[in-house]
Amino acid sequence: MDLSAPSFSFDIPSVYDGRKLQCRIILPSRVRNIQSTPGSPIHGAIVAHPYAPLGGCYDDPVVDFVSNELLQANFIVGTFNFRGAGDSEGRTSWTSKPELGDYVSFYGFMLIYLHLLKHALASNQSAAEPCSSTQDGGLEDPVLEATSGSHPDVHLILGGYSYGSLIASHLPTPGVILELFESLEASISEIRDIAKRVAISSLDHPIPPTNLDLRALTTSISYLLVSPLLPPISQLLTIFTTLSLKVASRTLPCPDPADQLSRHRTLALAGNLDSFVSAAKLERWSDELLHMPGSQFQFRMIDGADHFWRRNERARLLLREWLESFRSNQVC
Repeated sequence: MDLSAPSFSFDIPSVYDGRKLQCRIILPSRVRNIQSTPGSPIHGAIVAHPYAPLGGCYDDPVVDFVSNELLQANFIVGTFNFRGAGDSEGRTSWTSKPELGDYVSFYGFMLIYLHLLKHALASNQSAAEPCSSTQDGGLEDPVLEATSGSHPDVHLILGGYSYGSLIASHLPTPGVILELFESLEASISEIRDIAKRVAISSLDHPIPPTNLDLRALTTSISYLLVSPLLPPISQLLTIFTTLSLKVASRTLPCPDPADQLSRHRTLALAGNLDSFVSAAKLERWSDELLHMPGSQFQFRMIDGADHFWRRNERARLLLREWLESFRSNQVC
């Protein structure tokens, strides 16, 4: 199945250095008349593409099939081109820190966009039901990240395929991102403005005036890693001398990937015939994450699949089952 045409195509500046990044949003069929019941989150997902010098871009076939499954599960899907891919400005770096900044830029855009949608829907419901009480974790709750067992307002999957999964696994936490996007720095202000324009175009009713208090709604994240890269390949593509990123004159701490992938609901999909990472190495890596205290990490090795997923039926089924678990549990 071919990926649906983008609902919105636009450029945003990278918070790393202002270079323009090509982006798109694809709305599931039901989102044009999107409704939200109290306690149910708005679901979004980012799917980052493989290494640009090897032809990676957001039109990659694997990005397409993953995005299609997300759309079928009623996720709002966002994809973007890293610098040096497609019509994005710049070129691929040797350190991957600029690319980490590119992902942070779109991560911030998606959080603002989803928060605006949720805010508009909650306000619309309040107007329609003036006697209803505020839901737990609603607009008046200052808690930033949804706690285990709670119903977040916004749920965002941070995903990627191959190189894209490597960058996704090194991202700062939502709290760090939301704090960054309260900045008045020019590129961040521009991203906020673009997010508002796209949000307004996504709904069939106006978005009420808001000061965009990003901390007014609870947020949860999950991770989706397709064909994850491990050392030594990952070390050839990234030189993270420190787990931090300098953006807008501030240093953003980036937590240990193992901690984030075990702490949050994560699905990693790989084939046992992957030519970049051996099955034995993938199994050792996944075993360590599975045995971390309270781990929510899941790993699925698919027999007969390679790095490029020429046969992806089994991967589609496993991804579909994982996405269904969000709907059945309503906990992200």
